[in-house]
Amino acid sequence: MKTIEELRVELAAIMHANGINLKLYLGTGNSQAREYWLADFDDGATEAVCRQFVASIDQFLLNKDLATKPLTDLDYRTDTLFMYDLDERPTEFAELSDLLAGKDRDVFNFRESDLTNVTSLAIKISSVQSSVLFFKKFYPVSLVKRDQILLVVRDNTRFSLIDQDILKVTGGFEVLMLGNEFYINDFGKFEKSFAFDQIAKNAMQQVVAKITASNLVTDAKSYLAEGFGSRKDILRAGKSRVLDLDVATVIAFVQAKQQQIGIKVADGKLLLSSKDSVKKLYKLLNDDYLTSELTHVDYETLAKNELAAIIAAR
Repeated sequence: MKTIEELRVELAAIMHANGINLKLYLGTGNSQAREYWLADFDDGATEAVCRQFVASIDQFLLNKDLATKPLTDLDYRTDTLFMYDLDERPTEFAELSDLLAGKDRDVFNFRESDLTNVTSLAIKISSVQSSVLFFKKFYPVSLVKRDQILLVVRDNTRFSLIDQDILKVTGGFEVLMLGNEFYINDFGKFEKSFAFDQIAKNAMQQVVAKITASNLVTDAKSYLAEGFGSRKDILRAGKSRVLDLDVATVIAFVQAKQQQIGIKVADGKLLLSSKDSVKKLYKLLNDDYLTSELTHVDYETLAKNELAAIIAAR
């Protein structure tokens, strides 16, 4: 995974090189079987779209709070690009990888298809040395059909009617691909666009199996086994350092902080007897219960930056 500074440097080297090129691909169908078609631009349009899209990415990267993290460390922070690091990948990743590698597609033909069939855009920007690919979900609001009354100013006093479909290419992205890495900018849109549900369920089941094997809990009503809980919390628990601790150490901590944590202990294990207790378990596993060394006040936090990692990056 690249740091945000490494990502900024690599993107700038591509997007601000001499003689960069842009290719726009129109995706049709859903993520499981989406096909991409090359949009045929004239030279002037290519240059204008490239210039404006690069400007939007430059603006995005100016955010000083921007950071990168693995997807399996997914939490509730904003201003973060999450690098996809699960073993199982969405089917469409292979299609996007082909586009980045230069395996072109047929030109989008308006006689054979219609812009209303477009569901996504893939924007590839290339320098002589390298390329980056941006994925955007396509929304109907970005398409203006010719059956609407559209007037354009031709001179200082006259309007003319436009009788053509208009496709708007806006800035921003949901996913970017650089090298073999995918960085997710909007996790909610990513989930919907890439048919992520089944992959997430498979990954969550692996986390639940790890928790069950730890001999830490009694899943009294099978809420844990059924996968109840926030998807973000469960995926993040897959890397839980708490599960690496001795069970007796965890139990002692829960008993000492019973008022704050609220999980019952029975027969030397955490008793999961309600959905709320499963929620609290994931907070415990994700180390979301913290105590200030200065004021000794207890806190619950949903996002943490490790000081050792910050100091090492300086």
